[in-house]
Amino acid sequence: MLTIFAVPKAFNGHIATIQRNAIYSWTRLRPVCEIILLGEDKGTAEISKKFGLRHIPDVQTNEYGTPLLNSIFTITQQAASNPFVCYINADIILLSDFLTAFQRITMKSFVMMGQRWNIDINEAIDFNQPD
Repeated sequence: MLTIFAVPKAFNGHIATIQRNAIYSWTRLRPVCEIILLGEDKGTAEISKKFGLRHIPDVQTNEYGTPLLNSIFTITQQAASNPFVCYINADIILLSDFLTAFQRITMKSFVMMGQRWNIDINEAIDFNQPD
C-alpha cells in the first residue's frame, strides 16, 4: 500500500520524545505501512530496531552533513516495497484519518500535502488511551 520514509534528527533531549511519539504513531496505522528511516544520526538505528523498521544509514550529504533530498528519494524509491511513498518529517504524528484520506485518491500519480498543528508534548504518548 504505502511506504513512509523519514530522516530523523539525532535523538537527543526533547526531540527524542517528539520523534519517538511520531514514529510510534506510524507503526499503529492500519493497514500496516512499510516504514523506512534513513541516515546515521544518533538513535536512528536503535529506534528502527525497537519498532522493527527498515533502516538505511547510507545517504549522500552535503559538506555540512545534511542529507540530500535527491539521495533519500532515490534510495527510498529503489528500496520501497510499495508503489506509493510518503516523505514525512520525523516529528509528525499520523492518526487513522491520514490513511483514510490516502485511500480516497484515485489518481495514479499525485502529490498529497497536509497541514500540521503544533502541540507541546513533553512525554511519551500512550496511544492506547482513547482520550
